[in-house]
Amino acid sequence: MHKILIILLLFVSHSYGQRTVGVFQFTPDALPGYALFAPSRSPITYLIDNCGEQQFYWQSAYNPGNSVELLENGTLIRACRFANGSPISAGGAGGRIEAINLNQQIDWFFEYSNDTVRLHHDFEVMDNGNVLMIAWELKTQQEAINEGRDPLLVGGSGLWPDHIIEYNPITDQIVWRWNAWDHLIQEFDSTKPNYGVVADHPELFNLNFDTGNGAADWQHLNSVAYNEDLDQIALCSPAWNEVYIIDHSTTTAEAAGHSGGNSGKGGDILWRWGNPEMYGAGTDADQQLFFQHDAHWIPSGYRHENKLILFNNGKNRVPEEYSSVDIIAPSILSNGDYEMSSTGSYLPVTADYIYTAPVPTDFYSRIISSADMLPNGNIIVDEGTQGHFFEIDSLDNVVWDYVNPVVQDSILAQEQVIPGTAVLHNSAFRVRKLAHDYPGVVVLPLTSMGPLELNPYPGICETQLNVSEQDLEPILVYPSPTAGVLFVKNGAIGMPYTICNSLGQVILYGKFNGNSIDVNKLDSGAYFLSILGASIGVNSTTSFFKK
Repeated sequence: MHKILIILLLFVSHSYGQRTVGVFQFTPDALPGYALFAPSRSPITYLIDNCGEQQFYWQSAYNPGNSVELLENGTLIRACRFANGSPISAGGAGGRIEAINLNQQIDWFFEYSNDTVRLHHDFEVMDNGNVLMIAWELKTQQEAINEGRDPLLVGGSGLWPDHIIEYNPITDQIVWRWNAWDHLIQEFDSTKPNYGVVADHPELFNLNFDTGNGAADWQHLNSVAYNEDLDQIALCSPAWNEVYIIDHSTTTAEAAGHSGGNSGKGGDILWRWGNPEMYGAGTDADQQLFFQHDAHWIPSGYRHENKLILFNNGKNRVPEEYSSVDIIAPSILSNGDYEMSSTGSYLPVTADYIYTAPVPTDFYSRIISSADMLPNGNIIVDEGTQGHFFEIDSLDNVVWDYVNPVVQDSILAQEQVIPGTAVLHNSAFRVRKLAHDYPGVVVLPLTSMGPLELNPYPGICETQLNVSEQDLEPILVYPSPTAGVLFVKNGAIGMPYTICNSLGQVILYGKFNGNSIDVNKLDSGAYFLSILGASIGVNSTTSFFKK
C-alpha cells in the first residue's frame, strides 16, 4: 500500500484580487470540447477550450454581423457588418457572408447590401452546402400605405419587412426566396389589398402591428434554422415575441403564394408560438416569449430531440424582467398540420422545459444571446450582453462558467473591470460549443496559446485544495497497446480523468466510474492518461498506446 495525496476537484481560489474575466468554473461534467464565439466588437472569431485557453482563431476584416458557424472541413462561415452605403441600418445589421478556411484564406464571399436590401443577424448552412440568410427589404412609405399600412404607423424611412434567401456559393446564385411581404393581412382599409379579419388568418402577418413607435425595422427577425427532415424553416421575431415555421419545399413562386409545397400552403405561416394575441387568439396574459433569440431545432439523438430551443430574453416580462432557456415541442398532426387549441392558438400551451437562475433576476440579457443543446445532454448558454457563457447539465447545475475578456480593440487583463458603455463592452451574439471529436475541430491545427485574457491567474484548471491522505494501490493501465478499451486497476472511482495526445492537447476526459475507459474513438498513436487524485509512481500520469 502506498500513501498518496487525494486532490479533490474544486474551483481554485488564488490569493489574487477580484477575478473579472476568463474561466470561473470547470467541472468534469462539462462537455469535452471547445467554445466558438465572435465578440461583438472584434474582427476575430475565437475557439477556446474548457480551461479558457485559445486554441485557434479566424481573422476577418469586419466585425460580426452577427453569426458564425464552423463547418466539418474547418472552414468558418461568418456574417460581417458591411454597409456598402445602404440606408438600412439597425441592430444586427450585416451585409456580407464570408467563408474563411483554416489557412485564414477567404474561399468565397457574398455581399447583399445596397439601397433596398441588407443582410442581418443570422444565416444557416444547409446540408447541401447552400446558405439560408435573413435580409431586410426597403418598402417606401407610399408602398406600405398602398398595401394597407396605417399612414400614422409609417415614417419617411418606410418599412423594412424581412425576406429569406437561399444562396448557392458554388454557382454564386440565389436559388430560392421567401418574402414576409407576400403574406399580409390588414383590417385598417377595406379599399386596399390584404384586407380581412386578422383573427381569421393566423397564417398571415398583421401589416398594422406596431411596437409603438412606427419603427421601419418591423419584424426584426434574428434567427433562421432549417430542419431537413421536415424541409421547413424556423424564424424568430423578437419584436413580435413570436417564433414561426414556414415551408421550404416550395418553389420561389409557390413561396410567394398560399398553395404548393409539402404543406399545400405555399409560403404562409405553418406554426407560430409565443404571443397568440398577435393573431387574435389570446391576450397579453398568454404571452410566453419576450424578445427571444436563437430559435432552432434540437438534433435527433439529443436530449429533447426534434423540439425547438431558444433563449427567452425576458425583455418587458412582467412583473419583473429575467431571462430563461425554453424548449418547446410543436404538436404535429398525422396529416402534417400543426395542432391548434380550441381557442385557435397553436400548441403547446406551455414550454416543455424552462431554465432560470435560482434567483431569476440574476440571469438577464435584454438583447442578443443564445442557447444550444449539446451531445451529452448539457446546454451551453450565452448571456449575450454580459459576454457570459455557461454550461448547465441535465439537472441545471452549472458545470462550466466563462466571461469573455474581448472588448472593442483590446483584450482585458484579469482583475480589470469590464467597461459598461455602449461601445466598450464584451458582448457576444451567440456561442456554440463543439465536441472534441467534431470533424471541423479535428482538422484544425490546434495550438494552446494560453488564456485569452491578459495577465491570467495561473493554474485555473488545476485542483489544489482539500488535500487528504488515503491508502490506495498504485494505478495500473492495460493492455497497451489497446484496441479500444483501456482497463484501469485500482482507479479512484468518481475522480476526473483526462487523455492527452503527444502534443499535450486534451482529446478525451470525464469522470472515472468503473474499471475501464472506452478509447475506441481515438486514432492510433501514443496517449497520456491522467487521473486526478490517483497516483502512478510519483505522478498522476501514465502513457498507453492505441492500436
